[in-house]
Amino acid sequence: MSEKVLYFKSWLASTYINLLGSKQHEFKTILIIKLDEIGDLVTALPVFYALHKRYPHAQQTLVCKPFNTVFFEHLDYVQCVTAFEKVTNNHFDLIVDLRGNEETLSYALNVKPKYRLDRGSIRLKNKFFGGQKNEIDTNLEVIAPLTGANVASFNSIIVSKENRETVTQYLRKHAVDKYIILHLGARDAARRWPIDRFAALINYVNETFQLSCMLVGGPEDNELNIKCLEQVESRQNINVVGEFNLLEYAALCEKASLFIGNESGPLHIAAAMNTPNIALFGPGVKTVFYPKNEQSRIHHYFLPKGHKQQTIENSTIFQITVEEVKESINELLK
Repeated sequence: MSEKVLYFKSWLASTYINLLGSKQHEFKTILIIKLDEIGDLVTALPVFYALHKRYPHAQQTLVCKPFNTVFFEHLDYVQCVTAFEKVTNNHFDLIVDLRGNEETLSYALNVKPKYRLDRGSIRLKNKFFGGQKNEIDTNLEVIAPLTGANVASFNSIIVSKENRETVTQYLRKHAVDKYIILHLGARDAARRWPIDRFAALINYVNETFQLSCMLVGGPEDNELNIKCLEQVESRQNINVVGEFNLLEYAALCEKASLFIGNESGPLHIAAAMNTPNIALFGPGVKTVFYPKNEQSRIHHYFLPKGHKQQTIENSTIFQITVEEVKESINELLK
């Protein structure tokens, strides 16, 4: 089923369910579905915070991918489930479908909650009336019938004292005080800025600002980081792949002077932690996944025929120059 068809069916389902139900109900059990990647989940965090504020006694159950459960480790009102079949025998007062599929749609029609809200309806409406919005705004628009429109887009990740202490001890061990974070990877090769340009930035930051650079990422980014550091003159920079979990990485961002990286999960975590950031975009619709952080600098070019025409051969990420990124570094580190 195409995405547009799923949006339409989702809108029909919510319309039918809500005609029979009521949003005036004091919801006690809320099912939230977000079968997405790390960055998408981080942009959805305001939904959980806003619903908890509106219904403080409700238990939220989140269906998500296994690697995203860590973001709710310190939220006692959210229970994470990583297999949808584990909730299909349960009934929920409210269903919020932020990214589901045909199975989650069928479930909602079968159980008929008191109310259903879904991202598909909002995406369908925005397609005809104004176009796509920033993803955080889209997620908040989904729940606006219950929370109202004036909800803070705050999406900071809740980290613990222990998470921060792990970072503090690591920095002390490596004699690092001030530093910036760089993320060189991205799932799609068309979204990866060349590593030799990152190396040029690291040399610039080392020499001009006397700052160390922390190269982050998952196991798939380790080789990129190693190759990049081979092109760097100073040995004061560190490849930290494998050193931190996602909450510890969020705590690392809290202390960082700056983040520079491709559009990917680590960027969205850094922006959520209010870290000054420089975001490098290739394929992608304007504004949709831009950080809403006031201390952000976006570098994004477009093809005349639209982002869907981009491949590794013609990605606009290669139009971003080292010099223009240096200018953004100067602005944010001045």
